[in-house]
Amino acid sequence: MRWPIPSRESPLLVASLLLLAACESAPSAGKSASGRLFFPAPPDPPRVQFLTSASGAAELSEKASAFDSFVLGSDAGAKPRLNKPFGLAARNGSVYVCDTQDAIVVRLDFAAKKHSILGASGEGRLKKPINLAIDPLGYKFVADVGRNEVVVFGPDDQFVAVHKLPQPCRVVDVDVFENELYVLDNDSTPQVVVLDRSSGAVLRTFGGRGNEAGKFNAPAGLSVSPDGHIYVSDAVSCRIQKLRRDGTAEWSKGSQGFQIGQFGRPRGIRAAPGGVIYVADAATEIVQLWNDEGRPLMHLGGPGGDPGALVLPSGVAVDATSLPTFRPYLHPDFEAEYLIFVASQFGNHMVSVYAFGKFPEGYQLRPAELRTIPIIPPSSETLITPTEEPPPKHPPIPEAPKGGS
Repeated sequence: MRWPIPSRESPLLVASLLLLAACESAPSAGKSASGRLFFPAPPDPPRVQFLTSASGAAELSEKASAFDSFVLGSDAGAKPRLNKPFGLAARNGSVYVCDTQDAIVVRLDFAAKKHSILGASGEGRLKKPINLAIDPLGYKFVADVGRNEVVVFGPDDQFVAVHKLPQPCRVVDVDVFENELYVLDNDSTPQVVVLDRSSGAVLRTFGGRGNEAGKFNAPAGLSVSPDGHIYVSDAVSCRIQKLRRDGTAEWSKGSQGFQIGQFGRPRGIRAAPGGVIYVADAATEIVQLWNDEGRPLMHLGGPGGDPGALVLPSGVAVDATSLPTFRPYLHPDFEAEYLIFVASQFGNHMVSVYAFGKFPEGYQLRPAELRTIPIIPPSSETLITPTEEPPPKHPPIPEAPKGGS
């Protein structure tokens, strides 16, 4: 895919980028600032609109008490909030968020205006869920860095299975393609472990430690694109790589720095339809957009406390099935293709929702419609450490349909 780099961003330091934007008369969350927020800033054509944000139950416009207040550490009757989110995934209007502090996955159902939790007890009890993926059948695969296993929940959010990894391991991310489960193992010999999605059997591994293409130093995020390519972010090497399904490297891009095309601390990575790759950078507190040929395109987010800004972003997800739920937040003339969800580890906007799309050719936004994100210096970040727990047995998982996830 070829997509031109916006004209004003590439030469500038990320810390000095000014981001303009726009606000809506849509549902309550994310309405505090006036004006809609778009990326990139004019005069470049807008490609991403910030829609809304949430940090827990309060933004779902429902009465509190659905969460277990003991599990979430909140007072009785209070509206619970996320404590330290990391990875996330979305499907059909629900956003599933890994809360590493409370050791649960929180489901924020924007469609039904309710919330629930996964992994609080029983065989599927989580220890430190860090990332997750949802397949087309609705199965959730949770990478638990505490258990060092992948814990599987069904379409009804009930526990189904545990998939073990070859030991020693440190499970940090997971994604699904057809009937294969790709698990990122970030231990002393980092690698990608490919499992049978249904049985958990190990099919193959690739990677290893090193600086050459196809090797990793501290891999942080993994994603499989709809066409079956694998993308891996490396927090120490400050680069992203595109790999084939056998581990052969197609390209390796990025270096340490604070310009678009460089990384300070790349974390979550997700490949979207159309060949756009999203990379969350915790150091610069933005999400960079790249194309599948390894070319940087633009960014979204930015440091700060305003809606649409990010605070230590860690996870990123893309989803088209949730578009009907979030359509009321869209500018009426913005043609959205899919949604982008970004998790911030701290702040008042821990789950931010954006839409990727475009305006009709020649469309002009009025300056009065836009707002900006004030620029402030990036924050420092906090690392996550692993723990352990033994696995239980699990029932079979049905075969997945052919094609990408």
